[in-house]
Amino acid sequence: MPVEVKGALELRKALQKFTPDLAKEIRKEIAGLLKPVVSRAKGYVPNNSPIRNWDRSSATARFPEWDAKAAKAGIGYKTTPSRPNNEGFRALARIVNASASGAIYETAGRKHPYGREQAPMAMTYNNQGPTGKMIRSGSKNQSMSNNPGAGDLFIQAMNQYSTIVNAADSVGRGRPSQKMKGRAIFRAWKEDYGKTNAAVVKAIETSRAKFYKEVGYNG
Repeated sequence: MPVEVKGALELRKALQKFTPDLAKEIRKEIAGLLKPVVSRAKGYVPNNSPIRNWDRSSATARFPEWDAKAAKAGIGYKTTPSRPNNEGFRALARIVNASASGAIYETAGRKHPYGREQAPMAMTYNNQGPTGKMIRSGSKNQSMSNNPGAGDLFIQAMNQYSTIVNAADSVGRGRPSQKMKGRAIFRAWKEDYGKTNAAVVKAIETSRAKFYKEVGYNG
């Protein structure tokens, strides 16, 4: 969940350099605005594993183990600028989930609502030639599961707790992200109806006015 304002990054740098107390004040204000949304998002993370055995560790598993406590704790806010996206935009404030399993719960099915296409089988080879052993071989956009419906079953299990919610129309002022869909963070943002986004933008613009006054700029 990003909040973007034209010229906000330059303003933040100027605040840090010339009025550090004002910079600290705006970060604190933005944090206070984001905390209620963070709290609501944490409430949308299920306490139990959304799918059977996801919360059981495996020595060979490459898939992150479900951890409800970590998924909830991983939801937080950042008031430091993000890295530029492909279009060069940065987010000045955002809500994120640092938990791997929490991020999967948030976004599973966002790109592929019925799961990824099953990867094809391919022969394995060694120095002597074909081994006679077949494995699934494909791209990261394909499923390696031998169950052709595994992805769909996984997503439907997530959807029992919450379906994917599109919060793009709840951004209000500011530039909406292209990935405003999810089950916890974006559901909370959707239900906020853009109020927090508008408040953050207003806080940034108020800090801009205060900064201009502090440095005697009348432009």
